[in-house]
Amino acid sequence: MYRSIVLLLFIALPTFAFTANESAAQTDPQLQESPQNQTSQDSVNQNRPVFALAGDSTVTDHAGWGWGFKAILRDETTCINFAKGGRSSRSFRTEGFWNQCLDAKPEYLLIQFGHNDQPGKGPERESKPDGDFQTHLVRFIQEARSQQIKPILVTSLTRRRWNSDGTIQESLREYADATIAVAKDHDVPLIDLHGESIKQCEKMGPVAFRAFEPMTDQGADHTHLNSEGSLAVASLVVAKLIEIMPELTPLFNQEKLDQLRTQGETPTTLSTGHLTIDQTRDTISIRTDKRTILNYNKRSPSVPEGIDPIYQRSGFLHPVKSPSGKIVTAAFPFDHPHQQGIFSAWVSTSWNEQEVDFWNLAKGTGRVLHQRVIDVFSGNNQIGFEVDLIHQMLQPHTVDILRERWRVTANHSVDDVFVFDLQSTQAAITDSPLAIQQNRYGGFAVRGPVSWLNTSESTPNEPKFSGCTIATEQTDDRTLGNHQRTRWVSMNGLIEGSPVSITMMHANHEQDSSNAVRLHPIKPYFCFSRCVEESFLITKATPLVSHFRFLVTDSAPNQEWILQQWEQWQREIGALSKQGED
Repeated sequence: MYRSIVLLLFIALPTFAFTANESAAQTDPQLQESPQNQTSQDSVNQNRPVFALAGDSTVTDHAGWGWGFKAILRDETTCINFAKGGRSSRSFRTEGFWNQCLDAKPEYLLIQFGHNDQPGKGPERESKPDGDFQTHLVRFIQEARSQQIKPILVTSLTRRRWNSDGTIQESLREYADATIAVAKDHDVPLIDLHGESIKQCEKMGPVAFRAFEPMTDQGADHTHLNSEGSLAVASLVVAKLIEIMPELTPLFNQEKLDQLRTQGETPTTLSTGHLTIDQTRDTISIRTDKRTILNYNKRSPSVPEGIDPIYQRSGFLHPVKSPSGKIVTAAFPFDHPHQQGIFSAWVSTSWNEQEVDFWNLAKGTGRVLHQRVIDVFSGNNQIGFEVDLIHQMLQPHTVDILRERWRVTANHSVDDVFVFDLQSTQAAITDSPLAIQQNRYGGFAVRGPVSWLNTSESTPNEPKFSGCTIATEQTDDRTLGNHQRTRWVSMNGLIEGSPVSITMMHANHEQDSSNAVRLHPIKPYFCFSRCVEESFLITKATPLVSHFRFLVTDSAPNQEWILQQWEQWQREIGALSKQGED
């Protein structure tokens, strides 16, 4: 039953990829127009459409904001998209597409050009911004008005050419300014999408915005949009359209528009019962009363002096605290600075015949990092958040290989134990799978405090090492327990002279509830490692879904208590599955 519910949860997630190829619109139902927006030429002549779109590929349904624009319209509002990839203000007319716009006789015609008018596109397409480009726009306006069509000019969607400081190079500014000038001179409504899209990009940053870009084997497409990007940019177009023409507001689904405009990184504080969640620019934290349970790092904490900046990491939980406030995780430990709190990464992988190590950051071949916040939620006595992380290849060029969705939930922390769940869904972003090769470690890990090192090694700035115990359901000998299957791992030691523990329990819809683990012989670290036993593939169609529950206590828990907690967790999973079936 658990398999059923996690599969349903994955199916409910937003689409992870959206191709820039025109042929995809015929094969992917999400990219096709809905029936109410598919208008044959015969019906066009009988029922005048409300909107038509003219432009290049950044306006099309398959690679631009056109699909998103239609998705925000109310069902009864018709829109025909005449935009064509590779066309300019010149070639759109010479190839006959402009006449199709006029023949459709829409009430409103949105016009956006500039990308393919630039120098280097060839004489059949090029137009200078202070010359023929403006002439073409003026003709569009005049001819549309002669047909009782209301033209609306839209400045070019920005290309995402990023400066090192996270700002955008404005490669299309001259064409945007020319469009603005024509709109002013001819009293035409104007949507400055160029300016608005630059603001959107710079607010999100290059990592987060890649969730909106098609990802190919050569890396991100910094010109076009995937389905989520289409919606995100279309929300800018619609928001500005109803701002300058408020009479059009009833034509759009306001609830959907509001959701698109408010989702994501907005600072948030929510509460339910005794639980509170806070989102800031850098972190998401969950607490009970005034006691912190956990902290998720959206941006890397500062790297301590003496640690190479290559070990910067985002997208991990730290600090995780016990009910008395003791920290049971570590960040940038001097002995293994790539191990950070609670994190996920694969060690030995291959993608398109490239070897990628996402775990050992010093190799420089890959890393895992936070991409964006999907949701922050509270209610029904639970509180939590959903975020996307990306597993990114860095050499020979940057490609986002996997997108990993974390859903972190706290729902019943009490005085003597903090309890929270982490569900992970990893799916390929590109059409090429990621091959996870058999290896002795890699997967979902917990790194404990430096003081729990079981070693005589010391440094001048580190506290005295007290050591720790790592136990599984079979043994408390970490050498014997290493690479065995188990349903849980518990690590405990002393902090300020008092016992503290963190226990990680596992369930997986693809396997038995037990899974192979890596237990380090001297370091306070362990991980659930499916790759210990087998190699496997992660693809778009076969994501890896895993579910973990964590128990943090101010004591050294015994096996009987942990088993009771594990059985209670299974009953909760069963109840959720039954609700899903009902």
